[in-house]
Amino acid sequence: MWGMRKLLCLAIFLFLPVLVFSASLEMFHMDHPVYMEMDALYTIEGKASPLGSRPWTEIDVEHLLSAVSPRTEGGKRLKERLEGYIRPEKDFRGLFNAGFTPSMYVHSNPKDYGKAEDAFDMDIVNRPVADIALGLTYKEYIAGYMDFSLGFNFADASSGETDPRYRNAFSTNIPFASEGTISMNFPNRAYVAFGFDAFRIAGGRDRLSWGNGIMGNMMIGDTLPYHDYLSLSFTGSDWFSYQMLVSFFSHSENFNVEDDRVPLQGIRFFLGHRFEMRFFSGKVKFTVNESIMYQAEDGYLDPRLLNPLMFLHNLYMAGNANSLAVFELEYAPGNSVSLYLQFAIDDFAMPNEPQPGKDAGASSDGWGLMGGIRYAQALASGDYFYGNAEIVYTSPFLYHRADDTEKSAYDLYYVSSLRVQDGGVKSISRYLSFPFGSDAVAALLKFGYNDIDLYRVEGNIFFMAHGVIRKDSITTQYTGPASVPVAPSTSNPFDPAESGEVEYTFAFGGEGTVDPLSFLSIDAGAYCFFIWNKDNSPSPCSVDFQLSLGLTLKY
Repeated sequence: MWGMRKLLCLAIFLFLPVLVFSASLEMFHMDHPVYMEMDALYTIEGKASPLGSRPWTEIDVEHLLSAVSPRTEGGKRLKERLEGYIRPEKDFRGLFNAGFTPSMYVHSNPKDYGKAEDAFDMDIVNRPVADIALGLTYKEYIAGYMDFSLGFNFADASSGETDPRYRNAFSTNIPFASEGTISMNFPNRAYVAFGFDAFRIAGGRDRLSWGNGIMGNMMIGDTLPYHDYLSLSFTGSDWFSYQMLVSFFSHSENFNVEDDRVPLQGIRFFLGHRFEMRFFSGKVKFTVNESIMYQAEDGYLDPRLLNPLMFLHNLYMAGNANSLAVFELEYAPGNSVSLYLQFAIDDFAMPNEPQPGKDAGASSDGWGLMGGIRYAQALASGDYFYGNAEIVYTSPFLYHRADDTEKSAYDLYYVSSLRVQDGGVKSISRYLSFPFGSDAVAALLKFGYNDIDLYRVEGNIFFMAHGVIRKDSITTQYTGPASVPVAPSTSNPFDPAESGEVEYTFAFGGEGTVDPLSFLSIDAGAYCFFIWNKDNSPSPCSVDFQLSLGLTLKY
């Protein structure tokens, strides 16, 4: 009898996590506090940052929490809060969310700061003013979600044209109350996921991220409003995870085709593989990201792209493909602090290949480097202080690649093509990766305090020096000896007409969020900008004071 009792107690102990954590494939939005708080918990407990392929499902959060055993009262309290994000299990579980999110944006210098890229916090003014979402999950096997929203089109952050909402001193995200084109491109977020245990296949539209960069990651950053994607993920191991991601775009030949009746031609997509490995009880994390940006005007698909072990696709750089690899290393030397590094290789001349700046037929080297430190210290209540310091260098031609024809000079870059409705179908382009692209030196210092039950306050100091080479700059092969530019550059060796001054940006300010009621959230931000040689044209310092304020009512 006593043996049966012990066996019953053992069974309850073994299956208790399943009873407590009844997780599903429902995904957390990239703005959800689960990401910030889980990052803090791992840092507080002396571990490298958690799973870098995001968004996460409830199953991912359950697994990440099972790998942490907090030793401090603050860590235990924070873990309890994270456990609360996992909802009770039912065979079928419905979801209905509704939100009303009016926001306003005020700045003092609309003449010089009239573009979306001139705003420090684009998310507040670009988010929909109203949103209704419907979802359904079946146990841990199936999840679906779709939202319906009302708001403005996403602004093109690098078009060079002023945006109606930014060239005025005051604007809102409320249609008919501000200038701008109403977005008819909803849903902004929709997905279907199928899985079993640690495996899942997901497809839809959502914001995505690979890595732990604060300003943005070297391959996939969450600054893109959305990806139309398909992914295959394995996240069930304490030391290994894998994701294959495909993000689909319009072919470059279809940019700004305003007649919806014109058939779209060709294919263009990003395909990447991410291998994430953890060692020494989670204190060290090493990640290999390998990807290719592929396009074909006639729709041809090269099946070699699908091989996750064809590193840089065997260095095969066809006229319709551009490969990129990113290596990540993170180390937590002790509780409350971790150090991280990212290194990106776009193209690099091997010893037996033509060398850039020396030989005819050589391509420009493209590479980027990111380094940072993360800090978090918890109080007994679970509230915590946090801080981040990060610096990034991107070479002038990182993310740029073209063959020897003028037609493709703009075609093989690591940029997106997002659909918007503006008198017809148009496309806007942004970098998939580091949001400021190539030819930049940037640094960010962030520090703040998070009261997990009520409010969060944060301060930021930002600096960037950006050269003349940008997303639409021309690149081709070297014809012989020539100067090789170093970021930040003042000239483009492939386009003598492209030259100018280095643009310097310095900004500082703060932002905060308070949740006085369960259904109410208020957020605000205030920043001061100083830019010298704006748009790389010789000019004195221009100044802009920016204020954003938002209110969210949610159900």
